[in-house]
Amino acid sequence: MKGTVAALFVGIIVSFFGSIRWLILLLVFAVFSHLATKAFFGLKEKYRLQEGEKGERKVSNVFYAGIMGIAIAFLNLTNIIGIFPYHHYFELFAISLSVIGADTFASEIGVIDRKVYMITNLKPTTPGINGGISRIGQLAALLGSAIVGVSYGILSMDGFNLLQVLVVIILGFAGCQVDSILGALFENRGKLSKGEVNFLASFFGVALGAIYLFVL
Repeated sequence: MKGTVAALFVGIIVSFFGSIRWLILLLVFAVFSHLATKAFFGLKEKYRLQEGEKGERKVSNVFYAGIMGIAIAFLNLTNIIGIFPYHHYFELFAISLSVIGADTFASEIGVIDRKVYMITNLKPTTPGINGGISRIGQLAALLGSAIVGVSYGILSMDGFNLLQVLVVIILGFAGCQVDSILGALFENRGKLSKGEVNFLASFFGVALGAIYLFVL
């Protein structure tokens, strides 16, 4: 329940400082993330790999996952009032969601694959462990980022730009790999929380996106 309230809070801020398009993209992300959470839930519950009791996420996880989107929404306000005109905030927002979407799909669907390898050394490891990757997990991550990327392209005021959509998808997928690396190196050792790892991975994707868009 608290996680839902936190998600609602994020949605209100994003829609207020962004636009209806931002809110729609956030809702698409939320709906498909929920579907990924519920997918194969009986199997995940059997092996105790589900989030919470019924797939619910902690407030801290929701906060850290949404903080990058909130920051970009605040920055978009400077564009609206003309202080710092910049026309790529919606794309950066999409990249932040793409990273989290890729990670959500990878962790929620990838756990059904029993052949899991640690991303730092590619040695076999336990399903569900931080930093574990699998073939199904990687495909799921790509699907998660693609859903956000394609949705962004459909909602973009500039029309469906294939290059921009690919940037959102690729950086979302890349951010997911960073999430796995940070999970293996720091989260497993208690140096970072899951939420902090999500934030840093999202920041990585958005930072690369900002550099790429600035060069353009």
